[in-house]
Amino acid sequence: MYYRGAAAAIIVYDITNQASFDRAKNWVQELQSQGNANMVMALAGNKADLLDSRKVEAEEAQVYAQENGLFFMETSAKTAANVNDIFYEIAKRLPRVQPAPNPSGMVLMDTPAQRAASASCCA
Repeated sequence: MYYRGAAAAIIVYDITNQASFDRAKNWVQELQSQGNANMVMALAGNKADLLDSRKVEAEEAQVYAQENGLFFMETSAKTAANVNDIFYEIAKRLPRVQPAPNPSGMVLMDTPAQRAASASCCA
């Protein structure tokens, strides 16, 4: 997949489907072994609006997330529950980029050259 150079990843599984949680664990392993060592990773249990159909307990996912250095949140794309919050949490955890120091040395400006006045002796 496309995660080279990624600063963050959200691994999403369906709380009503144990197999999707197992696949999410595989993605976590993939990102940990092949991704950026400082990548911020979140585990999102989606379909939190379907509590009656739950197959993956929140406690199980929370423990897995803690053991693997992820943060965990249950979300619902249908109701938008915690969707903004998970992105906000990722943003808080991303390292801040320091502004580049002022450059030292010569600064070249790209300006058009002015035409020099003719200094001919015969003009």
